[in-house]
Amino acid sequence: MITAIEQSVLSHIDDDELIRWVQELTRIPSVWRPEQGEGEEAAARWVEARCQEMGLETHFQEVTPGRPNVIAIYGQNQGPTLMFEGHTDVVTEGDPDLWTYPPFAAEIHDGRIYGRGANDMKAGLVAAMIATKAIVQSGVKLKGNILIGALCDEESGMIGVKDFVARGWADQVDAAIICEPEENHLCIAQKGVMWIHAFIYGVMAHGAMPLTGKNSAYPMARFLTQVEALEAEEIARHGTYPHLGQPSIAPTILLSPPRGQGEPQNNVMPRATEVVLDFRLIPGQDPDALAARIEALLQEATAGDERLSYEMRVLEVRPPTATDPAEPVVTALDGAYRDLTGQAPIYGGVPGSTDGTILHWKKNIPIVTCGPGDIHIPHHVDEWVSIEEIKTAARMYVLAALRYLGVEA
Repeated sequence: MITAIEQSVLSHIDDDELIRWVQELTRIPSVWRPEQGEGEEAAARWVEARCQEMGLETHFQEVTPGRPNVIAIYGQNQGPTLMFEGHTDVVTEGDPDLWTYPPFAAEIHDGRIYGRGANDMKAGLVAAMIATKAIVQSGVKLKGNILIGALCDEESGMIGVKDFVARGWADQVDAAIICEPEENHLCIAQKGVMWIHAFIYGVMAHGAMPLTGKNSAYPMARFLTQVEALEAEEIARHGTYPHLGQPSIAPTILLSPPRGQGEPQNNVMPRATEVVLDFRLIPGQDPDALAARIEALLQEATAGDERLSYEMRVLEVRPPTATDPAEPVVTALDGAYRDLTGQAPIYGGVPGSTDGTILHWKKNIPIVTCGPGDIHIPHHVDEWVSIEEIKTAARMYVLAALRYLGVEA
């Protein structure tokens, strides 16, 4: 049941301002294109300005040139801290001519805001900001603090959240709501990821005289066949995990010759073949053990011929995450959704990783991924977000903050 105090805070949400802010932020192109002078800085400055206007303590911290984090804090610096986490970068819009509406116009049609980043995830970030503004304007005193993190580079190497952790900000966070587009579902599990980059080397030769060299394609084919068998083995061993399904190993890049080693030619047998393997992990899998298995398979594929060799490196590891449904941040969001909609929330999982992966992995922070936006729309042409979902998200965030942190009498 929504209390009188909670209803009073909710009354401070200005839906016109909420939608206008989503449009304003979406209209700032924040694709990382340094060669064109584009990045997250303009979007981060917009977030910083709005947070300063509502009286929050703000910190603008450059991670690398042109790629800043914005941290904004509201509270008495006592008690627990709830983080609302979002990112300011968006993926490329691709060919603008393929869009029904200009990709950075943030036009409204049929109850939707269209634009690159509207769904992933500027709507969620703005909903958190508007929720915080409603709490500030209400005058209600919290027993804890709200921290808004508008971080850079979620779509690539996640340097923003890694810097956030390295600077010590995560040490004060007790729980986090990751405002990614999940149709306001409560996603309490996330798959992990590991990327492995491998090369198999042979001897370059004329295609008409292959015996004068050593073809790297055949051992790579043997290796990939064994990788497929390893995937089946992992599925059989670990089965499926609630909300996440089964693990996977996907070769995503396969090149011969590798990048930077010349153009392929019909009559040239290249020296090397390159592959990138994309592992999607569920709880119970061991990334280190998997990496060791991959190296053993490379050794096996290249054994018996001194002209063959391999090279391998692990590019990134982000373990899977799972949050207990009984965690207070989960129950706060659960109750908020029930009270606002009259329905039970849908629980789910995230097939990829988010900035929350790093928060949970490095600092064991309980996380819930929950925000407005169709789950299947991110990175698509004609990206859009439902206005009704944005409104619901802002109200969920208000109630979740009040209930998780508590209110002084």
